[in-house]
Amino acid sequence: MTASIYSLPIESTLGIARHYFISSDGTFNNSIGWGAKGIEYNGNGAKLTPEQEQRVKEYPEKFGGYNIYSNNCEMFAWYIMNGRRYSGQTQVNSHKKIGASVISLVQPVLTVRGMKYVQLERAIVKKINEDLEAATIAKLEAEQAMRDEFWEKRDMFLRNRLRQRENMKRST
Repeated sequence: MTASIYSLPIESTLGIARHYFISSDGTFNNSIGWGAKGIEYNGNGAKLTPEQEQRVKEYPEKFGGYNIYSNNCEMFAWYIMNGRRYSGQTQVNSHKKIGASVISLVQPVLTVRGMKYVQLERAIVKKINEDLEAATIAKLEAEQAMRDEFWEKRDMFLRNRLRQRENMKRST
């Protein structure tokens, strides 16, 4: 089955706006789409031509991060399928166009490029936490070694003391 563009109403907009995606079986469960976190693969994705697959790969670098007004899921779907970006929601329907442009001004979106920095930040935090855990373990092991040494010396002292007492008893 060849891939096609499909859409679903976005519940948080009461169905006014729609989420567009590409699917070979017509379901969102097996689709490719575009959103705030970049390219979204669901399930098995969609069966694309090599040319369409190339468009998917180049899209984030070519057009930048997601924006509800100027780089939305509908534009992505149209570009992947036929090489031209189009959004009836923001280019044809005037009230949706105005709404999308206003929302794009205040919408906090983690772009694809921003996602790279989040991933880098997470990697740094992970490394710091690993190093902290290793340092904590090393400190605990050193403290335990000191305690073990203390008790070993104490036991040796008590054994020596006991031997001295036994030797004194024998000599008297």
